[in-house]
Amino acid sequence: MAVPRKALTLDQELDNHNWEISVGVTFASFMSAVTLFFAGVVISQYKSFDPSIRVPLLFLIISTFSFIFSASIYSNAGLEVTARKPKLVRKYLVYANSLLEFFGLYLFVLATPLVIGAITADEFLRIATIAVASIGLFAYSQSSFSILHRELRHPALKLLFGVTIAALSMGLYFTQFFAALFDATLIYNSLATILLLVIGGAATYFCRNSRQYEA
Repeated sequence: MAVPRKALTLDQELDNHNWEISVGVTFASFMSAVTLFFAGVVISQYKSFDPSIRVPLLFLIISTFSFIFSASIYSNAGLEVTARKPKLVRKYLVYANSLLEFFGLYLFVLATPLVIGAITADEFLRIATIAVASIGLFAYSQSSFSILHRELRHPALKLLFGVTIAALSMGLYFTQFFAALFDATLIYNSLATILLLVIGGAATYFCRNSRQYEA
């Protein structure tokens, strides 16, 4: 007896979601352990570091919780797969993916040069880390692998977002870099706040208005 086309299509969609959930839970759980480890190392030596360590430590803490919560959302999506609710599963995945990428991955990458800048005065290491993190994150955001590629219809908007994040992060890095020459605490904290607002705004917008809901 032939399997109805509609049932087969639903099974295939749920099977695909199962794979995405499995990968998402594994990656989010692993990254939460990584960021928690780094945050723990920084906290254990907190008083011995430059005061600018506060911002990257905050980024790492937010990143850790984001990975944990995204893993939880992925797990809950598995329950909806069992209940055979593909639209609800898709919604869970959109939220988990956005939370993982923007608050998890972005903040982890952005925090790394700031941590290096707070614990060492080695100019070569600091500049090299800034270059690798900035170029890598910008290239990723413009690639076909990122959430931006899935969500933004116009390449110009994707480029604008990438340039905005790059500009704010570079401002943050070099404000910390030249902090010894002038008191830049207010600028440093303001840039960090704006960066968090931009990332948070993007994550919120893509969660509520994802193109994946149209599928």
